[in-house]
Amino acid sequence: MRVAAWLTLALAPAGLLLVLDGILELQWWGSAGATRLLALLDSIDTEYGIAAPALLRSREGAVELIVLGVFCLGYSLLGIWLLRGRLWARTWAFAAGAAAVLFGVIGVGGDATESRTLSTYFDALTGSVLTDRIPQVQALLYPGWYSWAEDIAQGLQLLLSLAAFAGLAAAVISHSDWFTGGRAVDAPPDDWDSALSRVREQSRRQREADS
Repeated sequence: MRVAAWLTLALAPAGLLLVLDGILELQWWGSAGATRLLALLDSIDTEYGIAAPALLRSREGAVELIVLGVFCLGYSLLGIWLLRGRLWARTWAFAAGAAAVLFGVIGVGGDATESRTLSTYFDALTGSVLTDRIPQVQALLYPGWYSWAEDIAQGLQLLLSLAAFAGLAAAVISHSDWFTGGRAVDAPPDDWDSALSRVREQSRRQREADS
């Protein structure tokens, strides 16, 4: 159980990294260089029909990273109450864990399937009469490590969310009695507890019958 709780707490640095990365990207999107780059890409698209590449996750994507990071920070705090065996923390951790995994899969999957990459864009420029535009685009681009930081933050969030969710599920199955502490102040037994109690009672009866 403690492993599941610590895995949940470990989401805090992943959430913080997402927030910092989103803020960094928003700052770049608000810079003069980003404005000039977008204007250059639009002019190339208008004049030569070469569509602009996907740049990071766009402004909206940067905001989504910040929101997901804050969500993960809140989710990680549930680890404190999981260590104390709180029933409500278990329920919320399952719900938050499932949501974090879903958001992580969508984010990573969307980036992995993006076809309008910078590499393909430069290939298109190289195969045209616009090779002189390549240095202009490169001069206005964000530093290369921005995209690496984004990938690392998203990947870490997804992996830790999966680990925390799986760890909690395994802990509940193998150590369900851990969540009996604090019940009087938290909540009465819920449907999950009743189901687990029935399973344990049936197992006890089966062992007694076999013996």
